[in-house]
Amino acid sequence: MGLQLIFVVECDKNSESDWIYIKETIGYFYETIGPQIKLNHVYMEGRGNYKNNKTINDIKKKISQYRATNRSNISKVIYCFDCDDYDIKPSDAKFLENAFQYCQERDYEFIWFCKDVERVYIGRKVDDRQKTNEAARFKKKSLILHVNKCNLVASQYQRNSSNILKVLDKQL
Repeated sequence: MGLQLIFVVECDKNSESDWIYIKETIGYFYETIGPQIKLNHVYMEGRGNYKNNKTINDIKKKISQYRATNRSNISKVIYCFDCDDYDIKPSDAKFLENAFQYCQERDYEFIWFCKDVERVYIGRKVDDRQKTNEAARFKKKSLILHVNKCNLVASQYQRNSSNILKVLDKQL
């Protein structure tokens, strides 16, 4: 039996920035994952697209393809969201609440990055046009080595923090 983890990320396939940070995190903190665990990702191409038909169909396709290789294979869907301005914009807080509920109803995991993935990993806001370059630099310079693990095991939304390791610990 194998396990496929499908990370549903906000960015698009041209950027891949979110996926780079997540993959670096897995590679550094879970060095011993074996061939029985497959990592996959789906691009939402914008956080508001988490429950649109394209995203849902992409998830179903990955699950179906993986299951076809071995009927006992299972897939776990993990949605990843930036918190944005949850603390000052009620619409951002409501969005997170709705997305969390959507995930709970489907037995999906919910990873959040407060206020965004770049602030968690490099400690600052990054202009949208620079996100891809910053993620590539993060990977090339192995900056995961300098990320404070305490920032990745948060239980509640706090600036520059995430719950990513709490969620991954349950799966890996």
